[in-house]
Amino acid sequence: MINTAALFSTAFLPGQAGFDTDAITGLAEWRLDVPALFKLFIGAGTQAVAWPIYSDGEDCPCVLAAPMEQAQASWQALSALMDKPRDAAAIVARSAISALLAGGQPWLILDCVQLIAHDIGTPEYAAGLEALRAEAQALHLALQRGEREALAPLLAAGAASPATGYWSATASAQLAEVEELDTQDVPFLQGLEVVGWEEDALCYEVSAGGEPDVAGLVTPYGRWIVPLSQRYVDLGVYYADDGWISFATAHAPDAHGVLDLNGTVVLPPSPGALYVISPHLVQRIAPDGASSLLRLPDGALLIDRVDNICQRDDGLIDIERQTDQTDDDDRRNVCGVIDATGKVVVPAAYSSVHDFGTKKKIAIVSQRIAGRFLFGLVNSQGELLAPCQYEAIDSATTSSPPRLRKNLIFAIDAQGLACMLTLDGKRAFTPLYPPAHHLRGVAVQSDFLYVVNDGMVWSMDFTGQLLEQFDTVENFKAAITAQLSESIGLGKKKPARRRSFTPAQILAKADREQLRALAAMLLLGDAALAARCVDITLEELAEDDPEEEYDGDTPEAACFFLLWSTAADVLGHGTTLDWKSVDEVPRIAQHIGLPALQDFRWTEREDGDAMAEGLAAIAAHLAPHQLRLVNLHGGEDTYYLGLVRAQDAATFSKVALQATLRPVVY
Repeated sequence: MINTAALFSTAFLPGQAGFDTDAITGLAEWRLDVPALFKLFIGAGTQAVAWPIYSDGEDCPCVLAAPMEQAQASWQALSALMDKPRDAAAIVARSAISALLAGGQPWLILDCVQLIAHDIGTPEYAAGLEALRAEAQALHLALQRGEREALAPLLAAGAASPATGYWSATASAQLAEVEELDTQDVPFLQGLEVVGWEEDALCYEVSAGGEPDVAGLVTPYGRWIVPLSQRYVDLGVYYADDGWISFATAHAPDAHGVLDLNGTVVLPPSPGALYVISPHLVQRIAPDGASSLLRLPDGALLIDRVDNICQRDDGLIDIERQTDQTDDDDRRNVCGVIDATGKVVVPAAYSSVHDFGTKKKIAIVSQRIAGRFLFGLVNSQGELLAPCQYEAIDSATTSSPPRLRKNLIFAIDAQGLACMLTLDGKRAFTPLYPPAHHLRGVAVQSDFLYVVNDGMVWSMDFTGQLLEQFDTVENFKAAITAQLSESIGLGKKKPARRRSFTPAQILAKADREQLRALAAMLLLGDAALAARCVDITLEELAEDDPEEEYDGDTPEAACFFLLWSTAADVLGHGTTLDWKSVDEVPRIAQHIGLPALQDFRWTEREDGDAMAEGLAAIAAHLAPHQLRLVNLHGGEDTYYLGLVRAQDAATFSKVALQATLRPVVY
């Protein structure tokens, strides 16, 4: 849907006897904005009324209404002040406006619901409508006083300009959603070649027979956004979702310009290519390859010599250019970041700029210094928090924000020593020891580091204090290498074969009392429901395919997981989450539908937090409710989560271990 302002005429206002939406007459429309002429016609003496074409506008004032006589008088007064029409199009436009106003019904309605960025019925919407009413009254008073300066946009533009809007009796098509129709049902498309339906522009792209390169855009109700008479070629409608259409002309196909979604030229064609970057930005590449970033819609030059522009995952835009040095050895690419309006967030002075964090608006930057790439930190105002003097700063990937651990950031300085940085870029302690290993997740844990001191690996807290001697550097690295090799399938040992059991094998080992005890604890003490769940589980096993197999270290464990699926998962008392499902932690109440979790909020979540921190946050939230979070089978990549009462936690662990499960109670 393209946000559109529309004028309608009606014999009665909503709420009055005789009001009928089928009797509304179309007058005018304009996409993306409310033209000054629309505001002038509404003028003084307006009233806000309901408008039932919107479901939430049936009983709530949401549009402006004014007497048609007032609009007719305003048009006559304005026409007397305007210059004479300069061309045939201006003459036709003025005539159409006069005819439609004269033939309109007693009331004029300005529908601008789509252009007020708030919901109908909210105080913000009411304020937006009131501001529009004030503009309309100001224009009306300026016309009555003959204040040409205040009316300048209308007087200078001429009757065929965008300031007057698009006038047609078919504008009432805006009463319904504009959508593609069967081309056979659209008379004015007959004889034209329909290239396709452009959803973002709500238009058919068409061409005339014999001239396939000359393209036009027309709505299903006959409004020509790009008339074929303009002889435009190379229409770039793929930018329409940003509000723009690129084009060239048949006589100069190598020069490109920009139209808005009303078909108004905002950037005249100039030699070269252009690419719309955002609703506010366009990149122009000249025939000699020189690139520049321009502002839309006025075309003002924002940044010259931009070699590369790229959208980022954090919603900002990367820019890249070459330095000004003339010596090839000193010339290099430097990067910066701008927002969608072209405002510089990080100046183009760095070799790279990582994404900003979602909560702590900090990003890692790098610079080439004396042949080395060193890293630092900037904030979202572009201020350098930590200078680029670190060999590494911890992050999940090479484009991620810094990873936070207790609001600190792990770094390795230029001398290869480990330290932690505060959120303002300061060192939490003086670096003294090198990290034991540079693998992410090994050099730094959730609350301590592995460092080397006198040939031995130690754990060290985030204040720089050594905690405990671990092993020799050689043994430590060998153990880490072995773990890594095994995790990617390179270990010498073959992985243990996963065990599974048939229904008969499981039933032979099923201990009803033990299962009922576990189920009751998972169902927070509801013994009757637990007994029923056990019965259902065993009955379904007895009727199951005898060749079906279920995973588990033992038949008892396999049976318990089947029970858990019934007692916990199906009944909303538990859920299964993958180790990568960190974003599901704040939505845990959608997975485990128990009252104690309905108000859970992971407010202390930091950039880089993993499932371990998320589960700890859930556990902390449950503690005042006297509940404990359990993972039924520790050491796996999948979490089989449930809740038990705090008073049952020790017993639950004991009984689960007897069933050869390895639960983790948080």
